[in-house]
Amino acid sequence: MNTAQELANTHAIQLGFGYNQLIEKEFIWVLSRMHVKYLRAPLWQETVSVETWHKGENGIFSLRDFLVSDGDGKPLVLATSSWLVIHTRTRRIQRADHIFGPEEIRTQEKRHAIEEPCDKITMPGEALLNYWGVRKVMTSDIDFNQHTNNAKYMEWACDCIPADVVTTFPVDDFSINFNTESRLSDPVELYRAQTDQLTYYIEGRKENRNVFQAEIHFKKEKSS
Repeated sequence: MNTAQELANTHAIQLGFGYNQLIEKEFIWVLSRMHVKYLRAPLWQETVSVETWHKGENGIFSLRDFLVSDGDGKPLVLATSSWLVIHTRTRRIQRADHIFGPEEIRTQEKRHAIEEPCDKITMPGEALLNYWGVRKVMTSDIDFNQHTNNAKYMEWACDCIPADVVTTFPVDDFSINFNTESRLSDPVELYRAQTDQLTYYIEGRKENRNVFQAEIHFKKEKSS
């Protein structure tokens, strides 16, 4: 996710609607949803290539896909992401097609790593949720927009998974929704639910507001 957001910004700048161009108008990109599918996890010290492209708009969302391939060009990881443009002062969502001109809109590609955009994650019944603990947002969690970096939430979610699952079974896919910002020193309460044999739901809350939701599926075969 760290690699994805860096490449997304670099490519968006090349297309004319990256951080550098938007911040002058008091706008920023924020990642709203992401779905990642692992065909095979990259191995330690393996050389891979990562490709990204802009797919245009879907309502208020701007869509961007990612493809990670091995040295022979075989796909390893597929991902699709949904982004929002917000005003830096009001924090209100802006429609991207009202901000960007026709030249920027024409840069979209109609190919897919994952065709369907990431869905809104449904919370399981409250009775299934178990309190895991609390994470206080630290300085190392903050990005240059002064809120918690999106990749940190996936780290927190993975920390909530039982160690014997994480160390035994490879990840099949995960989805994550970012719903409310958290900032430096905010306490984020973490809750976990096991919704299937190898499926886990993790939710972060701040002052009774939903900060993020993640759903992680593990493959049934054991890691080699």
